[in-house]
Amino acid sequence: MKTNLIAGAVLAAGGILMAGTSTAAPGGPETAAGYTTIMNYQLQSANPTDAAIGYLLHHQGSAGTSCFGQPQAECLGYAQIDAPEGARLELLEVWGFDESPDADLHFAVIANCEPPAGIATSTILKEGTFVQSGGDFFAAESLEDVTVNNADCGYTIRLRFTDPGEDPVGLAIRVRKMAMRWHRQVSPPPAAATFGDVPTTHPFFQFVEALFRSGITAGCNAAPPLYCPDQPLTRGQMAAFLAKGLGLQWPLPQSE
Repeated sequence: MKTNLIAGAVLAAGGILMAGTSTAAPGGPETAAGYTTIMNYQLQSANPTDAAIGYLLHHQGSAGTSCFGQPQAECLGYAQIDAPEGARLELLEVWGFDESPDADLHFAVIANCEPPAGIATSTILKEGTFVQSGGDFFAAESLEDVTVNNADCGYTIRLRFTDPGEDPVGLAIRVRKMAMRWHRQVSPPPAAATFGDVPTTHPFFQFVEALFRSGITAGCNAAPPLYCPDQPLTRGQMAAFLAKGLGLQWPLPQSE
């Protein structure tokens, strides 16, 4: 009974384990949520060693990053966005300071992709303006239908510290930090079933296939391939599922 209770709790939390004879599918193909923090000092100009760009990003620790430069300099800052493979990007958050009565901070989230045998592309996933003038501010912008593909793409946040065609405003606009919130997702189901007892119409088909293709389980029988979805789960099986699914490990003493 304890084993079934534990397995049921894990299923409710993330859809990783399956036990008993329940046929109710999890509520949705999402699992853990998380976020990636990007500090202001990670921002870089397009080419920091090229004086011809006409501006300098000035990092001031907790006070934030600002831009100084020649008249009408672009004042662009770039930073990489790290997120897990297959995660859904959901929300960009920015903490900053803006006391400029005229200029504003502009942003763009960009995907730069190049498949192994394809053509390189650069796509703006979301862009906009944080219209502020009262000093310290927090702002957020949502993204839609952006699934991370780290195999082919890199993701970047681009900030413009002044309005296009206008002069840099220096300390009047500063960025202290940013965050990208994301949700892990279970991969879409394949077209064909791996196990004879978990067909494509089974309520847990997508999740069983995700376990198999992630190397977490090989099923309960090799020939023919079966998963035995209605068999109870032992504590040993639960340990294997969790350890593989979560990538559990620990530092061993040097003597071992």
